[in-house]
Amino acid sequence: MQFAPVFRAATVLFFSASASVAVAEPATSDGADALTGVFETYLGAVDGVVSVLPQGDSYSLTLDFNPLIALIPDAGATARITPFMFDLTDQGDGTWRMMQDQPISMTVMVPDQLDLSVTVGRFTSQGVFDESLSAFSSSGSELTDIAVTQAITTPLEGRTRVTYSVESGRYESRATASGLGGVDVTSSYGLTGVSEIFTLPAMDGSSTPIGMSMTAEAYTASGKMTGLRPDALYKLVAFVVSHPSQAALIADQVALKSIVKDGLPLFSNLKSTGTVTNITVGSPVGAFGLAEAGIEVEANGIVADGMVREAFSLSGLTLPEGLVPDWALALVPDSLVLDFQVARFDLAAPAAMLLDAIDLAAAEPVDPAMAATLLAALLPEGAVDITMAPGHVTSGIYDLRFEGAMSAGPAAPPTGKATITALGIAGVRAALTAAPAEIGMQIAPLLAMAQGMAKPGPDGSLIWEIDATRPGTLLINGVDMMTMGAQ
Repeated sequence: MQFAPVFRAATVLFFSASASVAVAEPATSDGADALTGVFETYLGAVDGVVSVLPQGDSYSLTLDFNPLIALIPDAGATARITPFMFDLTDQGDGTWRMMQDQPISMTVMVPDQLDLSVTVGRFTSQGVFDESLSAFSSSGSELTDIAVTQAITTPLEGRTRVTYSVESGRYESRATASGLGGVDVTSSYGLTGVSEIFTLPAMDGSSTPIGMSMTAEAYTASGKMTGLRPDALYKLVAFVVSHPSQAALIADQVALKSIVKDGLPLFSNLKSTGTVTNITVGSPVGAFGLAEAGIEVEANGIVADGMVREAFSLSGLTLPEGLVPDWALALVPDSLVLDFQVARFDLAAPAAMLLDAIDLAAAEPVDPAMAATLLAALLPEGAVDITMAPGHVTSGIYDLRFEGAMSAGPAAPPTGKATITALGIAGVRAALTAAPAEIGMQIAPLLAMAQGMAKPGPDGSLIWEIDATRPGTLLINGVDMMTMGAQ
């Protein structure tokens, strides 16, 4: 639900060629015509899409995408979006000041498939676009009264309706020249007063739809992207606009592949961290709650040093009254941290191979026989490294901590190490004494066996050091479990 970056993209995308346009001060008709040409480079020259008028020292720009939407074969589908209106001022030093203040609305209707409506009561935005960067050196946006209604219908599942509302949102960003080429962009954004209502199709023969809801006090996030290549995106958009048919794209695919190749790796690294606070989920069985949920995402671009990471954290979990029996309440986790990373793969080599080999005119643009070659390029050492950073699961009576790393590949057996540390096993066993006999009899022996394999740690903790670095062996605290099984 990052609305501001989406709407901002409608402006960013079309400034890149303005460095070649000499616009006079104050605004003139010739300057307006020159700017019109710049924007039509990326949107085409369809009447009514681009409108630029001189207005004192600035230019009034309107981008109306509805004439372009009307050109799409409809098959009964309809769509409409509010024209975007901007005030542009040439600051005379290779930068442009942009301002925007308007409501936004959008509707999309695909009969028997999709009914989408988006409204923003007020969208204000301002920023400075730097021609040398092909990006906004600084920008900020605020949104209020955001509402989204979406209904999706499928033959098998029926109709699902989702309604979102957000009291307010904000977005800020800054861009600077990157030593890696392109630009480095830092951003922050947030939403307050988030609410979602879901109506799901009935299940198990029932005629009553299932209702669910979610509210959150706030969502805040920050991000950084290094080595972003906005110029590559602009060139690609301009190429597609100048080649409006599939036949035209195929005829000039050599130039297309060159543009894509020159734009790689698109970015060097991106990282985003977000937090949602005071979450409540309403369901047919009652209300679930979370005090806080966090997510971190990091990835490298299309480079030889491939990496992707994702981390989750949850705290302050509450459950509907009566959902969990009394004896098990203390066993329900109240916090969770998981952090995974995959590395040691190469995206640059297979991407280059694909660009060289792809033929858009062929029945199969990529020869299936290349699959093995591409896989070998993707995994030059035959395996990836999967790392689980220190994480934990806790409740009022136990604290379970873990970390580990392994390597695995299509032709390589997984190998690695892990460490698990537990506090409070005695409390878990005590809680199970109140469990129904059939449950206690199943779990208690497993806990006893695990406890027997553990070694003592600090503060009464139990530790399991797992070593599977040699294929065919599984050591827990030095004891080979594979050998025990054979005996």
